[in-house]
Amino acid sequence: MHKPKYALFFDNHTMAACPDVGADFNAAEFAGRISDCGVDFVGFHAKCNQGFCYYDTNIGIKHPSLKRDMFGEMVAACQSRNIAVTAYLNCGLSNEDAIRHPDWNTVSPNGATLHPDIYELGWVSPYIRTMCVNSPYRDYLISLILEVADKYPVAGFLLDSFNGFPCICPTCIREMKKRGVNWRDADEIQKFARASVLRLAEDIKAAVDKISKEYLLYFLGISYEDNVRIGSCLECECLPTYPCWGYDYLPIMSHYLRTLTGDDRPILNMTGRFYEWGDFGSIRPQAAIEYDLFYGIANGMRPNIGGHIHPRGSTQGAIFDRLQAVYSKMQLNEEWYSDAVNLVDIGVLSPGDVSKTPPLIGITRMLSELKMQFNIINADADFSQYRLLILPDEVLLTPETTAKIKAFLDDGKAVISTGYSGLDLEKKNFAMEKEWGIKYIGECPFDPSFFQTMPQLSNNLPEIPLALYKRGIEVSADNNTEVAAVLVKPYFNREWDGVYSNFYLPPDQVTNLPLVTFNGKVAHISSPIFSAYYELASVELRTLFANVLSGLMPEPLLKVSGLPSFGKATVTTQPGRRMVHLINYVPELRGKSEIVEEPLFAKEIKISILIENFMPKTAYLAPEKKELKLKHEGNYVSVIIPEICGYQLIVFE
Repeated sequence: MHKPKYALFFDNHTMAACPDVGADFNAAEFAGRISDCGVDFVGFHAKCNQGFCYYDTNIGIKHPSLKRDMFGEMVAACQSRNIAVTAYLNCGLSNEDAIRHPDWNTVSPNGATLHPDIYELGWVSPYIRTMCVNSPYRDYLISLILEVADKYPVAGFLLDSFNGFPCICPTCIREMKKRGVNWRDADEIQKFARASVLRLAEDIKAAVDKISKEYLLYFLGISYEDNVRIGSCLECECLPTYPCWGYDYLPIMSHYLRTLTGDDRPILNMTGRFYEWGDFGSIRPQAAIEYDLFYGIANGMRPNIGGHIHPRGSTQGAIFDRLQAVYSKMQLNEEWYSDAVNLVDIGVLSPGDVSKTPPLIGITRMLSELKMQFNIINADADFSQYRLLILPDEVLLTPETTAKIKAFLDDGKAVISTGYSGLDLEKKNFAMEKEWGIKYIGECPFDPSFFQTMPQLSNNLPEIPLALYKRGIEVSADNNTEVAAVLVKPYFNREWDGVYSNFYLPPDQVTNLPLVTFNGKVAHISSPIFSAYYELASVELRTLFANVLSGLMPEPLLKVSGLPSFGKATVTTQPGRRMVHLINYVPELRGKSEIVEEPLFAKEIKISILIENFMPKTAYLAPEKKELKLKHEGNYVSVIIPEICGYQLIVFE
């Protein structure tokens, strides 16, 4: 199975009216520019979302103006340069097939066969017709995939639009009745649709496995967890300039996906050279693309840059110049990237499915700004590899998770929970009252509420009552539980009393209601501070959390000073080495869009790495191997980096 190091992906969705598809395509020239970028893996369209094939097919519909085997020529040209090709086929969308076979269309629960409502994109969208994967289209699609596998030496398949579009066509209704599914219930229809695409994915996997078990196989649209089960690699598609992703999606998913691939399957980090999919007229700044890819590679992902092929297939030199500039810069450090794995000491237990939710955005930002090393995990993960477990805001505990956390604490590890986290599924009691040392009373009586810390948590906090912004819970502390911060009540609660609007609500009196408690190795913060940080980015809340964190884990894996709060610091390891990745770019909001335009300078950065079982003899800047002076300070070894611009890799050996 091919393990990609540097990848490119080329979208090639072309409308039926395009008169000159492939007219200027020179496969040797195109592959030559790909090779110049140092790329070893490329994605290319065999079938697009318009339903057209770009190869000599005996089964599908070749684009009417395509006079050559565009896909086959690309595979041959890449193969001659030792570049592996993955075949892209869109599965859930196939407009031309839907026009020719109306019975292959989905019929939505409201009876529509055209879908301007999908994602609220309107009538001009690739999603105007979607395909029923239980119709005869199913067998047709599998036959196309097998035809490509038979005709061309591809390394894998990237299969798109496994979204599980709900359908009540006669075929689906018959199947739902057969399976006892309530076809009148919208939620049940959606569950059936998702089950249908999973069955299709499993059948495709079984079909291609008969040819080779070495294919890289990824299904865009099903969950990452299902891709681990069915496919053979993972791909994180994230174009941060597009609102549905933004600059918070990749940080969350990169810290999670690496926990799913214990069998060393590759994870690709796909960004784009443009501002949005379907955008033929842009090349994002080099710094913007670098930021995405340096962040990914520092977190266990291999880089992949998406782009579009012009319908004529012309080699657009300016685009390749930008791609080559990015990849040539990254490849200087390949010695220290290859087979490196992340070192972490904190596990963040997700409140549910891992996605871009306020608690996960908030905690990911906080931990990153504090330069902590962490994974985001689900309840099935192995907790034992972490020194500290964090339960952000909404983590309710099942009996199984409770047992795992008890074993974690019995092993001398530490836990921090916030908001409603730690309660049982009914939100009636803390699942581990003895270990938490507090009792749940109910919702916090104050809205808004403020807090005041005791001396042990006051470091770097101003001496005024500080706002919490999100309503939390009320708890009472057991006799032996330490209360390290308390709530401060407002004059009135925020409300409309029929005459007055209580809006201006300063703090009034300090109460004895706990905000932060410590009971042995368990700390609880009774307010959902991570969701609040997502909404208002209160630096005081981050400082409060940092003080709680240092109380339970005073010696984290990495300490950094001199790098701005938005700068990222990540630790990876290879045999005999530890590497620290410093990333210093900042997305700026300009109107409605965030953009990275330039790398930023930072000077006199001190990094201290915990020695543990690793005693470095030397440290240097990569790739030039400029040596740095090591200084031993207790359980740490430290170096000073004079200056960085955007990205710097530091190696301890």
